[in-house]
Amino acid sequence: MRPPVLEYAKLEICQNDRIALLKYNRPSSGNSLHPKFLRDVVTAMQWIERESSIRVVVVTGEGRFFCTGMELLDTEGMSFEIGSDFHELNRIFITSKKILIAAVNGPAAGYGTSSLALFDLVYAVPDAYFFTPFVKWGMAAEGASSVSFPKIMGHQRASLLFIAGDRITAQEARDVGLVSKVLSKKDFLPQVMQIAQKIADSPPVSLRTTKELMKAPVRKDLLDANDRECTVIHNERYGFAEFQDAVSNFKIEQQEKRRLKSKI
Repeated sequence: MRPPVLEYAKLEICQNDRIALLKYNRPSSGNSLHPKFLRDVVTAMQWIERESSIRVVVVTGEGRFFCTGMELLDTEGMSFEIGSDFHELNRIFITSKKILIAAVNGPAAGYGTSSLALFDLVYAVPDAYFFTPFVKWGMAAEGASSVSFPKIMGHQRASLLFIAGDRITAQEARDVGLVSKVLSKKDFLPQVMQIAQKIADSPPVSLRTTKELMKAPVRKDLLDANDRECTVIHNERYGFAEFQDAVSNFKIEQQEKRRLKSKI
């Protein structure tokens, strides 16, 4: 079993080929969603889905961040239309028969937060924080989160993240049901891998059947939400005036930060 060698995603197979460890590997940008990054992650997940021996997938981030959402400075080739890598990654997460575990090793923004509801289990370090600045960037909810978040935490709490733009801690994310458990920062990933091993050693048919019973009632709603969100973002949000204004302001802010830093 030879996993693909990729630039922006690290893929390791362990525990007798039963567990795949997928690391988002763009630490210099906080593992943001550059088009090449998305292509590599989709390639990795497509390979994982074809390997019948893999029962559990652990996804984490390389470096300080889990995932900081959409890349704002280098967006050439980015697409949200149906059939794009972004749309396909969500579809894979929604339809996967594998047990999906997110190991949130640091801050998660935008898609780094919205995608978590597509995982079966989410573990986080105590100093992780979560926010979804969709409105700030002139965008809209994505990752099927317009359905998954209100279902998990209720409309009002989802609105705190999506509309008010609040930032929540790991403990608050656990309290609202987005995070399964907060684990100590020391040996965080080994702790998650130990949990993954315990799950992978479970009776495989029972594992698949239990997940299917839990996912079957909501899968179509999530797939429809993914289609709906990507259509809206592609046709009305990404690249349009509000988004362009937000990106321009962001670039000005970054230039000012670099100028002030150079004076120190």
